[in-house]
Amino acid sequence: MSWDIIVLFIFDWDGTLADSREQIVESMQATIEGLNWPVRTDQQCADMIGLGLQQTAEALYPAKAASDYQTFATHYSAHYGRLKDKHGATRFFPNALQTLADLKSRGHTLAVATGKSRRGLDRLLVSDGLEAMFVASRTADQTASKPDPMMLQQLLDETGTSLADAVMVGDTSYDLEMAQRIGMASIGVDWGMHSTACLAAFAPVIIISSFDQLVFWASDQEKRRADGGKP
Repeated sequence: MSWDIIVLFIFDWDGTLADSREQIVESMQATIEGLNWPVRTDQQCADMIGLGLQQTAEALYPAKAASDYQTFATHYSAHYGRLKDKHGATRFFPNALQTLADLKSRGHTLAVATGKSRRGLDRLLVSDGLEAMFVASRTADQTASKPDPMMLQQLLDETGTSLADAVMVGDTSYDLEMAQRIGMASIGVDWGMHSTACLAAFAPVIIISSFDQLVFWASDQEKRRADGGKP
C-alpha cells in the first residue's frame, strides 16, 4: 500500500483533538450512579471512550438488556450536555486547531470519525466555530460503531477519496483497528486514552507525541510527492 499522496485526514474527536476525558468519565459515572448500576472505576470508563454509547454500556455491563443500553445512552447524553454547559468551550490539545488550519491551508481534506452522537458533535462544531473546517463527519449513532470500518468507508464515499489517499488519526485501539480492518493507513497519538503499546499492535505508520509531528509528517509526504515518490 502507498501512503505517498494523503488527501484526506480523518480525525477522531475525544482524546485526539479534544481533551475531554474528565467530562466523559464524570458523565459516565453520574449515569451509572443515577441508574443504580454496579460501580465501575474511572479507568474502566475511560477505556471505553471512542465506542458508541450503547456499545460502551454493553462493554461495561454485558448482561444487561438492549433497552438498558439505550437508557444508558439517553441518561449519559443529558449528563454530558449539562457538563458541557457548565465548562463551556471545548478544551483542545495543544496546537490541535492550528494543525487543522495548517493542513486545510495546504489543500488537504479534513473529516471526523467519532463515537459521539450526531447531536453531540454538531453542537460542538457550532459552539467551537469548526463547522467549515471539516467537509464530512460520521458519528456512532449514524452508522456502525468503531472498530467496525463502516464509517470510514462512508467518509471515503462521501468525499470521493480512494483508500490509499486517506489516513485515520486516533488515540485508541478502536480507531486504529477500524483503519486496519479496511486497509487504511493510520496515525496514532500518544496523549489520548490508550497506551502506545496498544496502538502499536495495529501497525500505524507513525505514533506521534505532538501535533507538530503530524504537520512535519504531512510536509514530508508532500515533498515525496513533489520528488515523484522518492524516499
